[in-house]
Amino acid sequence: MTDQKLKRGDLRNALMDYATQATKAGTIGQMSLRQAAREIGVSSGAVYRHFADKDALLYEIVHCGFMDLKERFRSIRPEDAPGTSVDQVLHRSRELVRTYIQFAHDNPSLWHMMFGEIGVANRDRLMDDSEHRHYTPFDVTLENLRDLWRLGAVDHEPDMDDVRYIWSATHGAADLAISQNRLDFAEIDAIAEQTAARNARAIGYRG
Repeated sequence: MTDQKLKRGDLRNALMDYATQATKAGTIGQMSLRQAAREIGVSSGAVYRHFADKDALLYEIVHCGFMDLKERFRSIRPEDAPGTSVDQVLHRSRELVRTYIQFAHDNPSLWHMMFGEIGVANRDRLMDDSEHRHYTPFDVTLENLRDLWRLGAVDHEPDMDDVRYIWSATHGAADLAISQNRLDFAEIDAIAEQTAARNARAIGYRG
């Protein structure tokens, strides 16, 4: 591939794809923009026209990771589809936890970037993005918890303190899961089931 053969927008996408694959392979820490240019087959100057430095490219990878995670959560509890039964809400709770753990398990390097130094360094920039802010995984979690309250299954309306506690537990479960050997689906499902059950009890569900 050469500069001349690339169409407008192709190089940016090629760099994103290259960095995404490096992230999945766990080699993103050693990757450089010059190396990416060399392996894609373009000049380093062409690369720097799209990304000022490696951190700028990593930000885009992290942003895509957050958007991917958000879409997964929104597919489980859509913004305009509140739970209609306690069983449905509890099932969604398990699916939210399982989805988060599975995401971390399948994308450990990306997950660490999102919730580590790169994500923290770019938090303000991420929060300035209206698309990123709208109906986030935190919001999905909160609304799903409030569905239990709306259905009379808990005696108080869950708030962000409840969400922070549940996210801490879920994040911790994901961290433990990816620190172990590769898990199969049954093991991830079991961890998700246990974590979701404890989360429900934590906000007062006694069913």
